[in-house]
Amino acid sequence: MEFKNMVQVGLVVSDIERARALWAKLLEVEEPPIVETEDWDFTHMKFRGEASKGRAKLTFFKLENMVLEIIEPIGGPSTWQNFLEKHGEGIHHIAFVVENADESMRKLLENGASEEQKGRFKGGGYFYLDSRKSLGAIIELLYYEK
Repeated sequence: MEFKNMVQVGLVVSDIERARALWAKLLEVEEPPIVETEDWDFTHMKFRGEASKGRAKLTFFKLENMVLEIIEPIGGPSTWQNFLEKHGEGIHHIAFVVENADESMRKLLENGASEEQKGRFKGGGYFYLDSRKSLGAIIELLYYEK
């Protein structure tokens, strides 16, 4: 079963520094570092099938059972920028670590999802699939290189 390891909830915000400070205060933890996604030359990011230089600032709160990812879009078209423009700040996705991203993506596509965005990061990659009409959520599939 591919969808057994839910690891993350992602929030899109317009001001990551503000959101990070508020979440750190609520969770009573130190503010984690903010990082930026790599440039297109590394990520080869595609948004809705088109190459995009969209990037994001990210911070991660590692909780006991899950990671809270906070995302501020920067630099161009992306699923994060699209969400922020259409819906404002809020929960953007839930993420699963999967062994076979292609098989997991196929299952989601068969269940009415559409590919939203994909890219690479150091050590792996991701796919966002818009499953809001069928499953009520944007699903992120995370995979790691072995």
